[in-house]
Amino acid sequence: MMDVLEHWKAWITQANRAFAYDQFELACNCYQQALTLLAEHWPPAGRGEPVDRALDSESLIVCLSISVQNLAETYARQGRRRRCLGLLKRTLRQFSQWQQRQPLPMEVDAALLQERSRLWRELCRLEQTQAPPGHHSIACHCARLH
Repeated sequence: MMDVLEHWKAWITQANRAFAYDQFELACNCYQQALTLLAEHWPPAGRGEPVDRALDSESLIVCLSISVQNLAETYARQGRRRRCLGLLKRTLRQFSQWQQRQPLPMEVDAALLQERSRLWRELCRLEQTQAPPGHHSIACHCARLH
């Protein structure tokens, strides 16, 4: 059986492939599947550890951030600006609330800060400009995961 991280990578790879061929609906569906998978393993309220012990909290945070950024970019390519910006803003709020709700291990807190920064930069970039149709800035950042 595939572990959560490998399953997530498979969804992201499929989504990135669809995105590269301008199959944005398929890409959206795959990115959403990746997010759903992560949501199933997100830490329950009041706990800092994921449901699946094989997936550490830092990796879960990075995977979530990557999925959200890629989905937001896909929405932007479809001209769904409000949905794109709304997704980024909701995720930033969720990360902030998670940090404020409980004391977190230093590594988890650092991962949240780093990914909040990445999401914030993406939000600012997308609020300022919409990428031209031929511009492919999206990429699976799986290399950031060990």
